[in-house]
Amino acid sequence: MATDVEVDRAIATITATLNDQKLEQFDADRVQEIVTEALGGESHLRVDDGGGLHDAATGARVGVIRRTPSGEWITERQNPDAERSDAPVPSPPSEG
Repeated sequence: MATDVEVDRAIATITATLNDQKLEQFDADRVQEIVTEALGGESHLRVDDGGGLHDAATGARVGVIRRTPSGEWITERQNPDAERSDAPVPSPPSEG
């Protein structure tokens, strides 16, 4: 299972590399190479043909890669499990 650090590292590397190389079209195989290299050769994350970034162990989608109309590549993290956490939200401090 990919750690939060690995997901963040992969996302940053994908965005920087695609924009530096000025790729015109999404190439899942090339992006998979970028991800694997960013993780030191480990295959904790998989890239699908539609620009999804998935945890290899669970299949959960953890990110999405897309190109804006202006040509910039953006990789956004997706983690629906974090939004459904049962952890209590702390109350703001009282003003007293």
